[in-house]
Amino acid sequence: MTEVIMPQVGQDIPTAIIVEWLKQESDAVSKGDVIATVESDKASFEVEADADGVLLKILHGEGEEVEVFKPIAYIGAKDETLESIPAADAAPAAQPKTAAVPQTAAPLPAPSASPTLMTASPAARRRAAEQGIELGTITGSGPGGRIINRDLAKSAAAILQPTDDDDVRPFSRLRRRIAQRLTASKQTIPHFYLFIDVDMTTTETWRRDWREKHGLKITATHVITQAAAMALREFPEINAHVDAEKLIVKPDINIGLAVSVDDGLLVPVLSKADQRSLSEIVTGSTEIAEAARRGTVDPSHSGTFTITSLGMYGISKFIPIINPPECAILAVGAVEKRAVPIDDAIAVRDMMTLTLAADHRGVDGAFAAQFLNRLKALLEDFDHD
Repeated sequence: MTEVIMPQVGQDIPTAIIVEWLKQESDAVSKGDVIATVESDKASFEVEADADGVLLKILHGEGEEVEVFKPIAYIGAKDETLESIPAADAAPAAQPKTAAVPQTAAPLPAPSASPTLMTASPAARRRAAEQGIELGTITGSGPGGRIINRDLAKSAAAILQPTDDDDVRPFSRLRRRIAQRLTASKQTIPHFYLFIDVDMTTTETWRRDWREKHGLKITATHVITQAAAMALREFPEINAHVDAEKLIVKPDINIGLAVSVDDGLLVPVLSKADQRSLSEIVTGSTEIAEAARRGTVDPSHSGTFTITSLGMYGISKFIPIINPPECAILAVGAVEKRAVPIDDAIAVRDMMTLTLAADHRGVDGAFAAQFLNRLKALLEDFDHD
């Protein structure tokens, strides 16, 4: 049977308070497991198990003040009896052989203090950071109103528990797949973002003339698709797939075009976009968008770069999420009138903001910036059939 000793939480500190038990009686523990957090008015510590076994007995509950070097719990074998466990007020035990793990902490606040980052136990702070929980929204139940692990668990359960008045809408299969892919993308891909403003005045005039000449409904996205395909030829590392160990540069430029459908978002692929004329890009984009809305997307082509646009909704700029395993994605904002300086004068121009999100594992910022500047140059002097 092994004693769990109250560590000395700072020099000349005779007592410490048990903030939280992370393990309960009968729980299995391994040597090195953090089983409790304790603190004084100067520091906070995590108490580790000094042996494998079962937490047989907790001698002092949360909020209790205990003299340092006294036992606060016992660890033993699962079938070990508790008859030999001394009372909680037994003589002080020997100083523990293993040192507690220190954590910086502020003094315990008064019970009326508002919960903040500094009034949470170390374990609660870590869990809040991992789960993106704002500690200021949590009411603590530990000593002095301190936030402890179980407070976070209760908060999460309350958030996810619908009431009778809620309209609960289970995710469809498509929505679940979107959620899984985008969550994985944000959690595993080191995104970085570049923004650039493009003067589309000349290109917008050219686009209107082209539409009258060819009788096809051409949008800014069609023009951007062709310009992006041209830029990708010059910067092939952007036209690539990425994993944890390598960059796979793809020979074909297959541009995915994000399409909103009834129950989510699909990204049909315009294959070999760099080999298509502008007319073929217009008709091909229309065909794959209609196929996506019908649910008949051709799965034979894998995208190498994605373009997503919210310009038709008046959105000036936005930050996209990379479509894995692709290396980058381009977000297209609205073409809108803006006052811009030209030759020391102010002029009203048709401006558009592009945002490039790229995978830092595959490319660096300088290279991605060169690609984005090349795309800008192509769009500001666009004249291609």
